[in-house]
Amino acid sequence: MQIQKGVSMKNANMLELHYYFGDNSHEIDAYLRNRCEAELLGIILEAAAILEIDASLIKEAYREGGFRDFWKALGNNAAQITLILLIIQIIISTAPLFDAENKELEKEEKRLSIEEKKLNIKKLKLEVEKGEQTNESIASAATSLGANLIILKRKSNFFSFLGEYHKIEKVGFAVLNSDWQPVTDERYVPRSDFGKYILSTNKLKSEEDDGAVIEIISPVLKEGRYKWKGVYNETPISFEMQDAHFRDSVLLDNIPFQHGSKIVCVLITHRELDEVGAIKITGYSVTTVLDKIDDGTPQETPQGKKYRYAKKFAESQTNLFDSDK
Repeated sequence: MQIQKGVSMKNANMLELHYYFGDNSHEIDAYLRNRCEAELLGIILEAAAILEIDASLIKEAYREGGFRDFWKALGNNAAQITLILLIIQIIISTAPLFDAENKELEKEEKRLSIEEKKLNIKKLKLEVEKGEQTNESIASAATSLGANLIILKRKSNFFSFLGEYHKIEKVGFAVLNSDWQPVTDERYVPRSDFGKYILSTNKLKSEEDDGAVIEIISPVLKEGRYKWKGVYNETPISFEMQDAHFRDSVLLDNIPFQHGSKIVCVLITHRELDEVGAIKITGYSVTTVLDKIDDGTPQETPQGKKYRYAKKFAESQTNLFDSDK
């Protein structure tokens, strides 16, 4: 982040979004503009909430030169307003560090540890209170916030919408002071780089619970792609029974279920991002039933015994290799 020479950062309170066109026009599709604005505002609100900065935005009159939108940030703390605008400028103009082949969301989300993210943000907050924030601390906080899934998804939406509007050659982001002077160099993203910001999938890595206890409400007692129903962590769920051995035993051997019957199992929770970046659960599946419990008495299944043996063996091998280091 390069500060403009001779320009004070005091009262930096405006964010500019500059659409650069390939022709000489100064018009923009209203629907596209509103969609992009919604995503940018979503990013600002999420970052402000994480940083616990109280700020509101009002719209300033747009200007020509391609097409330039301005938002003025209002708040009681001028230093915090400047801070949030500088961070947003970095976040929106910096491409996520996705895996080159599959753009796994977790690789961006987990690139920094949760504790490291918290420390970066906490350090910046302390510096702001003392009026001692540095370019390095602002950049570190922007990196931490930029890995937030809501911000990643919102940014993906933003550049996806821009990519559909072919007259846009690039977009620029600048932070201005109350005299309409830029306090940092404008940061550009050319059309050729839009794809670097766009998620190729909304799917997240599935979560596995290899000790899940599910109270069975409704087992499936007939063939077909029907889902079982149960209660997991006090929440009613429907799930696919993918343990073929247990499923066949229920159908062929008439394994009884009574009020309060439970299974201990390996439960897979399938997840993805919704349109605004919130994590939603798309389904559950049981891959292995380890025990069936009736009247508080567990009965281990053959596949459960095999699973536990294999897990114990794998853990012993890991411990063996660790001890050799």
